[in-house]
Amino acid sequence: MATEHESLNQHHTRSMASEHPRLMFTTELDAGALTRALNTPGILDLLAMQGYGVTLVLPQLDAARAQAVRLLNQRGIGVVASLCLPTEEGFAFNLQNYPRAFECYSAFQAWARAEDIHFEAVALNIEPPLEDIAQMIPPGRFVAARALLRRLWLARENILYPAAQAAYSELIVTMHLDGYEVHTFQMPVIADDRRAGTNLLQRALDIVDLPADVNVLMCSSSLPLDPFGNDLGGALIASYGESADALSIGSAGDGDPDAEGYTPLPWTALRRDLLLAAHYTDLIYIYSLEDCVARGLLSRIAMLDWDAPARPHIRGRALIGLLRAALFGLLFLARFGLSIVAWLGWVLAAVLWLRGRHNRGPGGGATTRIND
Repeated sequence: MATEHESLNQHHTRSMASEHPRLMFTTELDAGALTRALNTPGILDLLAMQGYGVTLVLPQLDAARAQAVRLLNQRGIGVVASLCLPTEEGFAFNLQNYPRAFECYSAFQAWARAEDIHFEAVALNIEPPLEDIAQMIPPGRFVAARALLRRLWLARENILYPAAQAAYSELIVTMHLDGYEVHTFQMPVIADDRRAGTNLLQRALDIVDLPADVNVLMCSSSLPLDPFGNDLGGALIASYGESADALSIGSAGDGDPDAEGYTPLPWTALRRDLLLAAHYTDLIYIYSLEDCVARGLLSRIAMLDWDAPARPHIRGRALIGLLRAALFGLLFLARFGLSIVAWLGWVLAAVLWLRGRHNRGPGGGATTRIND
């Protein structure tokens, strides 16, 4: 439990003192592969020496994973438990599966106590249902935009939102009472919903903004965008960094180079993103541990000069800026559209009244022109 180890907030302070951010390496490896990765010569020593942490994605709770956590505990390496559902159930949490979140946490807490293993924090990954994402990115130009607009139009009818928000908030209270710090991994567009003062995007995407201790915005530059060479150039980090408590960066996919959709960031791009993220936060999640081990990047990261300059690609930053401006305008209209129309109606009525008064003249009657 967090009460028996330093909290991440204490680690934040220590990171600032050492003038570099706290790095948490996320892994989705199964228990056997995780143990082999951790036993790679020098890995545990480097993690412990640099004060790095490990975030374990936990679709299953078994004795082998507990042994991996115990190994990290023994070396004083901080561990964050990233709760998730089995892949066949959709993996991430959202409005549609919120009843499963409490069950998942209850099973985790019982497992951690039975195995006598300790975690600094518990994390929830909040993402839209996989089938919804598939529907929103079909082939064809502008089809995805139309799909998103349709979801936004129907968003207010999403009756799951209030119940899910209340349930997740209650779950966070329970986690706090159990002594855990709570982190949430969120899509960066959650910041646009906050800025506009709406929950429209949340309802449209079946996600929910939660009162976590640390809100982590997922801002990987490794995205399947052919015109950008699958590298958004740090644009998400530069655009959303000020809105984040922490940032998640790194390669997309499940860490397996042979897996479909795996898009590894070259070292130069990962270095750029690390330096950019460090401008905004002292807690950075990196995906993934196995990718960094396989490519020998841990030692490179340890020797990184955190004072070195880094800039996002201009083209990517311009694209994200335009998209965010358009999204903010859409959310603003959705929030204030009826009020704006009502006020415009009153303004039009006032203008017509003033014009009528002017035409009637000072005597109150209609003015007439007398011809000589």
